[in-house]
Amino acid sequence: MVTAGCYARKSTDEGDKAADAKSVSRQVQRAREYAAERGWRFDDRYVFSDDGVSGAEFKSRAGLNALLSAVKERHRLNALVVSEQSRLGRDTIRTLALIQALNDADVKIYSYLDDKEISVNDELGEIEQFIKSWAGASERRKTSQRVRDRLRQKAERGESTGGRLYGYATAGKQRTIKPSEAAVIRRIFKRRIDGAGYFKIAKELNREKVPSPSGATLWWGSQVGSILRNETYAGTRVWGLRRRTKRRGTTVVEKSLESVVRREAPALRIVTDAQWRAAQAVNEVATERTWRSPDGRLKSRPTESRHLLAPFLACGVCGGSMHVQYSKKREERLFCTRRHNLGAVRCSNQRGLLVKAAEHFILDKFAEVLVSKIVMSKIEAALEAHRAAQADPEPLRAEAKRLRAEIKRLVDSLASGEVEEVRDAVNQRRARLDRVEEELSGAAAIQGIDSRAVRADIAAEMEALMADWRAHLRKNTSTAQQVLRKILPQKLRVTPSKSGDKWFFEGMTDYTAALREVGFAPALSALESISKVPRTPW
Repeated sequence: MVTAGCYARKSTDEGDKAADAKSVSRQVQRAREYAAERGWRFDDRYVFSDDGVSGAEFKSRAGLNALLSAVKERHRLNALVVSEQSRLGRDTIRTLALIQALNDADVKIYSYLDDKEISVNDELGEIEQFIKSWAGASERRKTSQRVRDRLRQKAERGESTGGRLYGYATAGKQRTIKPSEAAVIRRIFKRRIDGAGYFKIAKELNREKVPSPSGATLWWGSQVGSILRNETYAGTRVWGLRRRTKRRGTTVVEKSLESVVRREAPALRIVTDAQWRAAQAVNEVATERTWRSPDGRLKSRPTESRHLLAPFLACGVCGGSMHVQYSKKREERLFCTRRHNLGAVRCSNQRGLLVKAAEHFILDKFAEVLVSKIVMSKIEAALEAHRAAQADPEPLRAEAKRLRAEIKRLVDSLASGEVEEVRDAVNQRRARLDRVEEELSGAAAIQGIDSRAVRADIAAEMEALMADWRAHLRKNTSTAQQVLRKILPQKLRVTPSKSGDKWFFEGMTDYTAALREVGFAPALSALESISKVPRTPW
């Protein structure tokens, strides 16, 4: 007998349909009736739904992802019932790919409204589904544009465009100030003007259990930052700075500066012009401490330490962290924290590393190695080393074959009732098989990479990138820390000599972040930590 299930989806942009037709529960009920009419067995284990999710969204649809996960494993689903093709998606290419994926998993798809199969397994079916997918995607885009046009007209008339904004109550088409929340907003601006960071302000509000914009008592730094950047609190209503759109099957937010609408709204002012300007001045200083690409994309966030090296050094004797304190001569020195807190029984290192000298040495050392030619030579050497180590993939192939055979035998054992121990054994072997297959994939990738081609393809981009890294290494403490965080996969170990007049630095540098920024993906799959910082007497 045919085993049937269903997929139901209700979107938020279907105002042209009756509520009953849009209802997820109604779709499931109709699918159940359709299966009964055909004499199929309807299995509730194969009922999947997404309520209030756009048809252009594919990555973050929980119900759809559960369906795809179910058909990847051994399953009994023969027929999937939907109301119509648009329930699967409203994106031409991705909807066709989804139909193909379900067909490849031996699942036939049926529409109860059209009373026919949805398939791309022949030329006629492929053409029909393409036309329907295109029509669905086209209607989604038109609906989105109509909604945006209506919102723009409201913004131009000075009306509320919908949605709750912290600090205000909405009555009809207008917003009014909510005194209790306005007091919190003024407090946030005052603390920012005093120099407090987003997370510190959020922490203070959480400590006092002040209700957040979401209604809970938990504040996030991002919520504080959003309030401090919102011009509405300074008496200017702004609409259209950003818009939601679909990219690669999911929702993204992008700037849309060409369609911004600004209207003065004195009745909505919560902070004065002076307070607004002062808070923005602090924001600008904070922005200066961050590291961004020329197009404004955030490359790294500041490290929370006013001392350049403290986050990146570890005691070479015990492996513990280092902290800064003043010596008897009022000099800043780095000491082992474990020794400081727990005494000689936990660490014998009582020496203090002079901060100024250590910073000078580290900055000079990394400025020397952050040169395109040096980085490229290390990457090429690593590629050659990986290629030599993975020249013979046969042992990995043999292991993969053995693991698959063992998994098959263990899965057969599950059917005979040996559950817990067998399941654990299967999971262990599957994890190892995934790792082996990754190594085989990496071996194939690395064999196909020509080191000279790497240099030719990314030399110019690497030179510009290294120049940017060197500039930020010298810019200020905050940006220097961000550069070090990119190239140090673990802390540098610092060890005093027996005489105490020298220090040794040892650690690893990792240039995969550089490859990621220049976009050389093939090498990334094979490279991990690739260059050891020399053990240098100092």
